[in-house]
Formats: sequence, structure tokens, C-alpha cells
Amino acid sequence: MATDGNAIVPSPKAPEAPPTAPTSARPPRPSKSKRKRAEKKAVKPLKVTARSDVWAHFEKFDRAIIEVVDGKKQEVGREVRAKCRYCETDLAGDSSFSGTSTLRRHIEIVCKKYPGRADIEGQQVLTSDGMASRTLVSRTWTEDACKMIVVDELPFSHIEKPGFRHFCEVAIPHWTVPSRRAIVRKFLELYDEKKEELKMELSKHRVCLTTDTWTSVQNVNYMVLTAHFIDNGWKMHKRILNFCVISNHQGTTIGKMLETCLVQWKIDKVLTVSVDNASANKVAIDYLRRKMANWAVPPVLGGKHLHVRCLAHILNLIVKSGLAILDRAIASIRNAVKYVRSSSSRLDVFKLCVEREVPECTKVCILDVPTRWNSTYLMLETAIQLKKAFDRLAEEEDVKYTSYFDEDEELLQEEAALEEAKRRKPMKRVGPPKDEDWERAELFVGFLKVFYSVTLRISASTKPTAHRAFHDIVAVNSEINALFRTPEMQDGSEGEKLMVEMAVKMGTKFRKYFDSIDDMNQLLLVALVLDPRYKLRNLEHNCVKYLQFDNESVKRKSAEVKELLVSLTDLYASSAAAQNGQKNRGKEAVNSSSVTTSSAAKNMTGKMAEMLDDWERELENSCEVVVESEVDRYLLDPFEKPPRAAEFSILLWWKLNGSKYPNLQLVAKDVFAIQVSTVASESCFSTGNRVIDPYRSSLTPKSVEALICLQNWIKSENVQNIEFFPTIEEMEFYELCENDYAKEKAAEQSAKKAACRAKKSKMAAGI
Repeated sequence: MATDGNAIVPSPKAPEAPPTAPTSARPPRPSKSKRKRAEKKAVKPLKVTARSDVWAHFEKFDRAIIEVVDGKKQEVGREVRAKCRYCETDLAGDSSFSGTSTLRRHIEIVCKKYPGRADIEGQQVLTSDGMASRTLVSRTWTEDACKMIVVDELPFSHIEKPGFRHFCEVAIPHWTVPSRRAIVRKFLELYDEKKEELKMELSKHRVCLTTDTWTSVQNVNYMVLTAHFIDNGWKMHKRILNFCVISNHQGTTIGKMLETCLVQWKIDKVLTVSVDNASANKVAIDYLRRKMANWAVPPVLGGKHLHVRCLAHILNLIVKSGLAILDRAIASIRNAVKYVRSSSSRLDVFKLCVEREVPECTKVCILDVPTRWNSTYLMLETAIQLKKAFDRLAEEEDVKYTSYFDEDEELLQEEAALEEAKRRKPMKRVGPPKDEDWERAELFVGFLKVFYSVTLRISASTKPTAHRAFHDIVAVNSEINALFRTPEMQDGSEGEKLMVEMAVKMGTKFRKYFDSIDDMNQLLLVALVLDPRYKLRNLEHNCVKYLQFDNESVKRKSAEVKELLVSLTDLYASSAAAQNGQKNRGKEAVNSSSVTTSSAAKNMTGKMAEMLDDWERELENSCEVVVESEVDRYLLDPFEKPPRAAEFSILLWWKLNGSKYPNLQLVAKDVFAIQVSTVASESCFSTGNRVIDPYRSSLTPKSVEALICLQNWIKSENVQNIEFFPTIEEMEFYELCENDYAKEKAAEQSAKKAACRAKKSKMAAGI
């Protein structure tokens, strides 16, 4: 530095002199070598290693902080962000300020693309090498192992088998495999937790029940109770509530057990109970109806429509009465199939016959279960298509084939246990099938196809079936009546006698249960009316065309069904109003105003009252339809006409359109949950037969019930509890947000175009 008197003049070559004051004195200037070392350290800053293991899954980067200053976007600083290596989500990355808990939660729960995490919420706590925390693994994977045993129907001792333990040691070394006792305790805890959750959920719905009884290999009687309901998201659910021991199959005993189960579950809102057609079940339903009448929440309309008979069971009885006539033809074809399936060499020979005679057919003959007519139908249907192959088999293996039918008939497993069957003289096998046997089978298979289709339809337990029940019953009745009008009925042949006898027997069995339309549960007719494709007009049309009702009978039945629907709607409206603390919830605006006008009219006199009376008389004399209720408006609205090939989802329709009929929607939500068969409960016996096999018969009844119920609960879909009704304000809010976003996008596009034009102008000016 150069000085001039007391003034300090900066020099380009010399550095500034330090101040003279001792308080602000600077340290002496370092040497040149020290400055170079300091510059190298400045160029290469000290690298700080992240201590948290979560940084193995994230990358740090800087991002500009943009703020609007004086109407313009400006960069006011930079922030540290962390980007996930798997899903590229970026989060706050300054661990000194925000920590790493958010990053850890993202990897453990949110990120679905992380390859080292099972897709189970809260299952793992990660470490730097992708392994999991020993404490949390022991807690969560023990529960998962318990679920595996329940869902896959494994014995509890499976957890202690050496093969499973070796697998766990290799695959999950951090997991200490629990003992069988620990797994059983966890299983019972899980059952109690799920049961409490389901109990709370069922309290929000009116349920439809199905029940049936069964005897296990232990010779213990079990009763199963299943609840069906539709949640607020219009999804249908099936939940097994009980699989309990019952002392006998008497009606009063069944009724008391049903009452006990419902009280235990705190279920007081029951619409229907579907049972098979045993007389004991009618006694049970009558007993339950009497007890429910004294409950805090009485049954709907006094429980008049509580009893629903199993349509699948009725169809089974009708078809079996027809199959008895074809016993000889069916037995001969069944024995032919038995011959083919009796050994692998015979099956190989038969496959060669199929390739030569019917090469286009890819089916293989199947053997039926004689006690199940639907399996008999499938056997006959397949065998008829392979008839030529059976004929060729008889030619190529003449001696073996014919000698098979000279042997004694084998007893069924059920018959072998009966003393009467043991004393019966052995009989030769029926067969081989003749041409007339094939003809009769073909005739009956064509007829059975309708019954088979109906059985498949009504056996669904997770889709509504109540709205189709009337059509199914009418279709079965029409098919039976059509047997009297076939061409075979006019030639006096054996086929005519067969068809007449079959029609008489099946018709008698059908009329035993559905002699009149009043014999079916009337809520099934309500379900038909609540189908927007049919409504009340379809009921009237079918009664005239297929049931041969006269006009008076049609009008009477139509009025009865409409009155029932109106009663249900009013009942649900009053119940909803009581729950919400409101009156007349969901009433029509027109209806509400008309009530107000009518009440005001009582106080009117003179010309005003005369004008109102004159208008009421005008409406009565005119052809115009007056909408008196929500039901009338629904019935007058246009029909739905979806394409025939398209699958119509009735629950989706009511989910989207139910807001127009708020009280009718509540009725539909419960009515569509009605089960027209007990298949949902009977299917539990298949599970029960596997759970209570001879190797696991040591399980207590409580463990059996918990296993079967918990398996159903784990496999079932989650229930949607949120019922959301959008308001006008919310719709306006989201529209405003969309408009603002559209304006911002338009402004950005305009700014880009302006910048592009300015750039082109500069380039042109520079050129």
C-alpha cells in the first residue's frame, strides 16, 4: 500500500494495511505456500459421510426456491432435496433441519417400487443393507406366519417342521421362528381383534343371513351362520360369523342357536334369513321371528318377509325327480365313463379313439358325483359329445369292454355304511349304453341346461341375485310346461311317454313350492322392481304372458308390490330421519311444497279455496300423472336399456343414480343383499371338511370356528365406510381450482412464446 499523509490510498499491487485499532486488528497475512494449501481445501470441501442408513436409498440434489417478487418469479435461494432411487419421489433432504424420519417412512410404507420390502404396511424397519429390524420382524412376521397357516389351512405344527425352519434360517435369519404355542396364542389374539372390528362394522348395516347345518367326521353337528351386506361404497360382502356346535337339527334348537349368535354379535338389524326347505328350518325362523319382535330394533314389517327358501335346493329336488326316470340311461353312461377312468391304459386307448372320431373335441370324459345333479349334467354333456369315441372303444376292446359290465355293481361310499345295502343281493353293472340311452340323455341334457344356468346364477354370493330370482322361477316353470308341447309328444313314441312322465313329476315338485306367485318371498318382487331395466312393468308383462294372469289379478299383484315398496321406503325414511335428527329426510321438493300448500289451504276461504279445490278436481279428471312419492318418480323415469351382450352392474347404477332417490336407495342397498340360496353357507362345509380331517380332528370346536371365520375375514375385501355426498360449494371450489390452474398454464405458455419471439428478434438484430 502507498500512503499520503494520514490518508490510505489503495494500491493495485499491495494489499490493504490492517487498521491501527487493536480491537479490530487482523492476523498477519499467511505465506504463499499456506495460501495455496488453503485454496486447495476451498476447491475440495470436506466430505461429510451421512450417518443414517436411509441415505442408501436416496440421492441428494439442490433445487431453486422460487418466489413471486413484485409480480415476477425470482430465485431467492436453494434448498437440499432427497430423491428416491426407486420411485424418484423427492422429499426434504436437509437432515440437520428436518431429520430422516420422513425418508424412512417413505421407504418402509409409501414406496411401492422398493425391491427389498414386502407390500405389507409397517412390516419392516430398514437397515443400510436392506435387512429388517429384529424386533419388528419378530412381531410382524409372526402375525404373517399365523395368517399363512389360517389361509393355507396348514396345521399349527407346520411352524415347527424342520423343512420350514431351515427355509426361515436361510431366507429370514433375523426372524426367530416361534413355537406352536406362540402361534396358537397369536392366532386367537388375531381372531379376537378381527371379530371386534367386524362387530363394529356390522352395527352400521342391516344384514341378510344364510345358515345351514353339517356333521363332521368326528360325528359332531355344526351350524354355520353367514352375514351378507352392501357397504357404503356399494360393494357386496360375505362374512362367516359362526361355525358352532349344535346339539341336534331340531327347529327350536336351530332357532335358539341363531338367537344366541345374533345376541353375541350385537346384530339387531336383520332383513332376511335364507335356509333350505327342511321343515325344521321353518320352525327355527318362526321362533326367531317371535324373539326379534321384542328387540330394541324390531324386524322390518314385523318380520313378515324374514324367511327366504333356498332356490338352489328346490331346483335340486325338481331335477332329481326327473333324473329318477332316466336312471337306467344315466347309469349305463356313468358305467362307461367309469370303465374309461378306471385305469391309465384304458384312458390312453380312449384318447386315441377321440383323436380318430372327434378330433375337434378337446374334452375328456368326467365322472359325476351321483348325489349332485349338476355334476351328472356335466358328465352327460361331455359324454354325448364323445359318443362316437365310446362306440369305437366298444369295437376295439370288445371283450374287455363287455366283460366289465358283467361284473357286480360297486356300492357308493354312502351306501356301503348302510346295513340294508349290505344285505342286498349284488347286481350286475348297467350297460353298455344303447342308442336309446344316448337319445334319452341328449333329450334330458338339452332340458337340464336351463336348470344348470339358473343354479350357477343363484349360487353367486358376492353379487346380487335377488333381482333375478323371479325371472329364474318363471323360466323354470316355462321349461317344465314346454315338455308337454315338444314334437315327441305327438307321435306316441317312447320319447312321448318319457317326457310326459318327466313333466308330471317335475311339475308336481315345482308346484309344491311355487304353486302361486304369493308363495315366494315378496321382497324378491321388490328387488325386481328396483332393477331399472324392468321396474313394475316387467312384473306385469311376465304375469300376463308366462303365468297366464287375467287383468284383474295383474292389477292386484302390481298394486300389492307397489304398496310394499312404498311402505319400505317410508319406513327407511323415518328411520333415517330419526338417526340424523331430521324430519322428512330426502322428501321431494314438490311433495314438501304440496304438503305446505295443503295445510295452508285449510285456513283459506273464499275464492282462493275455491280455486284450489277446482284444481284438485281438474287433476283427478285429467290423464296427467301426479308424482305423489319418490317411488312414483322412480317408476315414471325412463328405463335403462343396456346392450344385451354388456354386463349390467345394478350396484354401480344405484351408486351413481341413487342420490335422485335417497330413501329408495336405502331400500335397494338392503334388498339386493338378500340371498336366494344357501350356497354361501354350504361352501363353508367344504372348508370345514378340510380343516376337520382325520389328521386334525383334535382341534376344539372353538379353534375350528376361529379358523374358518378368520380365513374368510382375511380373504375378504375391505369394507368401505366413507359415505360422501358432494355439495355445490365443494364442486364450485374444485371448478375454481381447475380454472386457476388453466389460467396459470396459459400464462406460462404466453410467457414462453413471448420469450421465444424476443430471442428471435435479438438474433435478427444481431445478424
